[in-house]
Amino acid sequence: MAIIKRPSVSSAVISVVIAHTLFTLALPAQAAETLPKVIHIAGQGNPYGTPYGTAVIGVLRAKGYLEKAFAADGVKIDWQFPQGTGPAINEALANGQLDFANYGGLPNIVGRGSGLRTRILASYGSSPIYVLARNGSGINTLKALKGKKIAVSRGTILELSLATLLQSVGLTENDIQLFDLKAADQISALTSGDIDVVVGNSDILPLRDKGIGEVIYSTKGKTDPANIFGSLVVTEQFAQHYPQATQRVVDAFVQAAAFASDEKNRRQVLDIWAQTQIPRASLESDYQGDLLKDRLSPLLDDYYRANLRRGITFARESKLIRRDIDVAQWVDDSYLNHAITQFGYQTLWTQKEANGNDAPATR
Repeated sequence: MAIIKRPSVSSAVISVVIAHTLFTLALPAQAAETLPKVIHIAGQGNPYGTPYGTAVIGVLRAKGYLEKAFAADGVKIDWQFPQGTGPAINEALANGQLDFANYGGLPNIVGRGSGLRTRILASYGSSPIYVLARNGSGINTLKALKGKKIAVSRGTILELSLATLLQSVGLTENDIQLFDLKAADQISALTSGDIDVVVGNSDILPLRDKGIGEVIYSTKGKTDPANIFGSLVVTEQFAQHYPQATQRVVDAFVQAAAFASDEKNRRQVLDIWAQTQIPRASLESDYQGDLLKDRLSPLLDDYYRANLRRGITFARESKLIRRDIDVAQWVDDSYLNHAITQFGYQTLWTQKEANGNDAPATR
């Protein structure tokens, strides 16, 4: 029987293989990075100026997930909740005062389009918008907004929501008298009768509950393009210098999102959000009938990306930005996917298609 001889391997090749193996074995699995002394993070503010937040960011702070994640390393967490919300956060990012920020989709876009080097790490969820008219204004439909005095914080996600609502009834910002007011000033202006309408989220519901105005329209319970959306972002500089710390921040954010999405925790979560001084009854009304996990999903799915692209189109058409934004380059879901897999949350939140419908389950 013939014997088939295999080609011989040269001693040089063997030496290279052995050397590479020894070098690889000598490397640590993942070299520990030098951590920053302080991590600076901001969440969107509230009308009452309290240093607390709602949604996932509020739970993240109240439950101390970040502090626990870095306690052994002595890293301090600097929290900021500016009343100027999105525009103020962009200014702080531009001045190098923040590493992470959790805020609305439109200011996310304006910041990126103005040159802020950020990466999107997670969605902060989706919330309904409310249109509230003061008593005696005679306004009871969206079409009746024509010619009226309407307050909104320009540069925030609420500006995009208002524009979307106006477009749905054939109106534009040119058809109304638009007043650029912060949330706290909107409340006093409506109460005094200086404006007719405010557009906002749960923080304007106390005006309804006090009998000052009436909600004439809401997207509550709907998958609506006017709904509020936003993002958790990190500066590219921080992510490049501290990739492991960035992952730990996202891990903590996902843990907070999971806690806040659990219906068993609804009472505790509402108590946390009430620290903002938004009345608890208003918060309960805002979330009544909604599943927490549907409102607080951190997923960067097709629905989130479609909202982001729609916001970019609005920002360009409104000349809020002058350059296009590549969503694929901006959104980095690697940290989020790692955290979800690590904690076994693959089935906790439902992926949505671009139109807002639930995506088919994958096996």
